[in-house]
Amino acid sequence: MAGIFLKSRKFGRTRLALWALLLGAGLGIACGGPSPEEYIYQLKSLQKAERTKAANQLIRFDADEVVPLLIEEADSGYIRVRFEVMHLLGRFEDERAIPTLIAGLKDKSPRVAAAAAWALGQIGSPTALAPLLKYVRDPTVEVRQYVLGALGPCHSYEAEPALSDSAFRVVRRALRAPKPKWRVAALQSLRTYGYRDAVEEVIRMSVDPSNEVRYVAMQALGQIGSASLRRPARNAIYEALLVALDADELQSIRSKAMHALAEMGDKRAVPHLQQLMREGTEEDQTAARLALYKLSPEVVEAMRRTELGAR
Repeated sequence: MAGIFLKSRKFGRTRLALWALLLGAGLGIACGGPSPEEYIYQLKSLQKAERTKAANQLIRFDADEVVPLLIEEADSGYIRVRFEVMHLLGRFEDERAIPTLIAGLKDKSPRVAAAAAWALGQIGSPTALAPLLKYVRDPTVEVRQYVLGALGPCHSYEAEPALSDSAFRVVRRALRAPKPKWRVAALQSLRTYGYRDAVEEVIRMSVDPSNEVRYVAMQALGQIGSASLRRPARNAIYEALLVALDADELQSIRSKAMHALAEMGDKRAVPHLQQLMREGTEEDQTAARLALYKLSPEVVEAMRRTELGAR
């Protein structure tokens, strides 16, 4: 009897556990996770980690469900909420947000205004170009940086030819702006113009005092050099990249120069890359090998066979 009673109790506990599991699952299905409204409320948190977590959850919802709610919150009394809203609207890349983001450019908080400019650049609509041009002389470093960065993505010769030309002139001038972040933003914006009439400027920026500017200039030179160019311009780019390869003190910039040479497809760089594979730092050797694989894989294979024979 005792044995039977014990088995019965065990069976009862198992059945109760099963019912509890099913009930819990049912409640989960019925209740679901937090709603978009709840996550938007969490954007008010004083903890940045909590706001980031809420923003990352919101981006997983459908835009039709979230974007109207974000637009409603754009005039929140909390700067941190307005900032997160502008940033999220940019991540959604939804054109319904454009009027709200344009209004955000005049926010009393430079941080919010900069986020609005960034978001407009993410959406890339020509309707934002004229409002952005009003802020190209904003005294705040961050606001002007993101305004300059948005001009390129928002320009369109089909929709706004005159404004696109105006934006191009602003971007060209900003390549010589006093702040490195402005120069970088202008150079990145110029990419959407195909670096038109700017080869000499970009070459000059490859020896800029700012590490960040030189790094972006290396990338731009590779992109320009990979296009069809007249020989003098191509040679000038090649020589600028060799200077960076031999003289720049930063590993990341030397590596970017090697990548740019590979993008150009100019086999004159092969001996220089071989030398770095023999004499450069470990990072130089890795970057040189990758560039050589793209330029001349047979050279890498020959060097590998030589190394194996030497062992």
